[in-house]
Amino acid sequence: MAIKRSSKIDSSFSSSSMTDLVFLLLVFFILATTLINPNNAVRLTLPSSSSQEGDPSVIALSVVGNVRSESGYTYTINRNESYDTVDQVAIALKSHYAKFEGRAEEDMPYISLRCDEKVTVDALVEIIDLTREEKYKMVLATKEK
Repeated sequence: MAIKRSSKIDSSFSSSSMTDLVFLLLVFFILATTLINPNNAVRLTLPSSSSQEGDPSVIALSVVGNVRSESGYTYTINRNESYDTVDQVAIALKSHYAKFEGRAEEDMPYISLRCDEKVTVDALVEIIDLTREEKYKMVLATKEK
């Protein structure tokens, strides 16, 4: 009895399972990137201080969340000058630094930056970029009680 064997090899490739896998990965990455909030990516918890003494050569800049302001924040310099935008802060800082013009770089004042809990990382980076452009010295200060 002669049994015939088929020696044909099927050379076709089924890619349907591969497209399902790629589609699921695409959906996963789209959902994962839309759920990431950049404000929660970096959380800064600053220590608190009860000291009220200050150096007169320090420019105290504080940023507080304010819904009524056009930028959403109120910027205060040396506890008595309030501004609504970063551009106004830049002009005010230039006028403060103009008083110290001609001094050595070591004697120039630095900016002590305090931020409220409502301030986002984007607003903090905007202030840091402003001080870096003008080559001001800056330190992040502790939260006041």
